[in-house]
Amino acid sequence: MLEIQEIGVRLVGLADIIFDRFIDHSKVRRPPEQKLYLAANNLLVLPQDNLTAFLFGDDPPGCARTFEGKAGKSYLRMGLSHVFIKEALVPFLDADGQEIQFSEFETPFWIHRGSPRVKQGSRSIKQEMKERPVLKEPWGLVFTIQLIKNTLINENKLCNWFMAGGLQIGLGTYRPRFGRFEVLEWNGEKMR
Repeated sequence: MLEIQEIGVRLVGLADIIFDRFIDHSKVRRPPEQKLYLAANNLLVLPQDNLTAFLFGDDPPGCARTFEGKAGKSYLRMGLSHVFIKEALVPFLDADGQEIQFSEFETPFWIHRGSPRVKQGSRSIKQEMKERPVLKEPWGLVFTIQLIKNTLINENKLCNWFMAGGLQIGLGTYRPRFGRFEVLEWNGEKMR
């Protein structure tokens, strides 16, 4: 029988977070509000896939690749089969712990206008300016990790990944400049 541990996590943002929800490969420009992750009643959420990418992403690299060096592939395989975010959509919370709803681009939202660069061979090419929606801090996330007992990843490893990754990796787009966070609470224990 599988031994499954549930770990409650509370994160708090240290920087604004930028969104760039991907829909398709069309060249049609989408307005910034279509790049947000919204649930019913325009509730701002982060899909569990984004937290999984934070932990086990390949490009850009997540915690397993960043912190485990050559063993990263083993951690990636084990993590994708033994570590899950329980909630499909994790609501963003304000400083008072209330869920954040989007209505228009005024506090706590704004639009980032930037021109990303991409590498093409040895050259760096500036792309067209893109508008992306941003949530100002303070923001927070509360979710549950389900960890199936295994030989590589334990609760302590996950906690360390979240603590270091909150500063070095972050969530969202243009990370870690944006989307940095700290672990406020881990499995019922206050971290600061």
